[in-house]
Amino acid sequence: MIAVSFDTLDEARHHLSQLDSSLGLVLFASPASVRELSAHAPSRAVLCSTKGEYTPQGYRNGVVTGFEYDARLAELVEILHPPVLSTACMKAAYRKVQDNKNAFLLLLCDGTGGMEEMLLSSLYFTAPQFKVAGGSAADDGDGETYIYIGDRRARNVGIFYDMPARTALIKENIYVPSGETLLVTEADVFGRTVYSFNGRPAAEEYARVLGVPEKELAAHFLSRPLGRRYEDDLIIASPKEVHTDGSVSFYSQVMSSTYVEVLSAADPLAVLKETLGGSPFKPSFVLNINCTLRDQLFGQEGLWADFDQAMLGFCSNTTGFISYGEQYYTKHANQTMILLLVE
Repeated sequence: MIAVSFDTLDEARHHLSQLDSSLGLVLFASPASVRELSAHAPSRAVLCSTKGEYTPQGYRNGVVTGFEYDARLAELVEILHPPVLSTACMKAAYRKVQDNKNAFLLLLCDGTGGMEEMLLSSLYFTAPQFKVAGGSAADDGDGETYIYIGDRRARNVGIFYDMPARTALIKENIYVPSGETLLVTEADVFGRTVYSFNGRPAAEEYARVLGVPEKELAAHFLSRPLGRRYEDDLIIASPKEVHTDGSVSFYSQVMSSTYVEVLSAADPLAVLKETLGGSPFKPSFVLNINCTLRDQLFGQEGLWADFDQAMLGFCSNTTGFISYGEQYYTKHANQTMILLLVE
């Protein structure tokens, strides 16, 4: 797999027109750029809209990046809505790679439909250890995200890779438990809204635990998200908005009658050093998916330059994008970084 990056649309268009017939291509770019490039894309190219791009030169905004791969190693499946309509095709593609421990599924999802959990639940037929990595496409404020297969718009796309080289999937959280927990006592799971914690209005109780006035709660969302515990794993659920009825909506589902952990921020660069140091091998390629909320935090704190130095020192053949949520195995996460490594 080879990372590519283009500073202009003309460069990207030229690359699309010259794409070798033996290669597949995934490109990440702004919504406007994706719409423009789709008219020039062959059917073996997938385009996904972003809030920012990660390139072999580090974090950028407003460029086009992505990666090429041997098309013989991959099978592309358009995932319809509802996802159950594509179950047969997904099962067939999965069966071809299920015995390869290096295989993985790259899952690119509509980032504004709020259906990631439904899509992931449709993968019930995959083995627990089968690697699923992905991100949710982002918009430019108009409420529409864009994914294309060639010149044809799709809602969600899955690409199964039958890799000969070793692969690894890593999730990084830069938030840690504070020791405080909240019991979700009333929630609309599909609406991703919590109405009460500990039997009290959600915003009121969330603010009380943080020790801040309720009217200032939203200002602390970026630094104090919530975590859902799955066995030994912690999946972040980011709060989105406080509503007039005291409910709080989230960027992922929060279930009634479950406990969530109140999180605090750790040192992002120290966590990154630990993440990269724990890699099982030295990769030749890295796909890097970062949540838009991490991007906001890194921008506010001026962390991207130091992040780039560490990441590109780890592997310069790196690409990725800023997403509206991350897919990790069969879980949908927020405020997270997903790394897909290829040896």
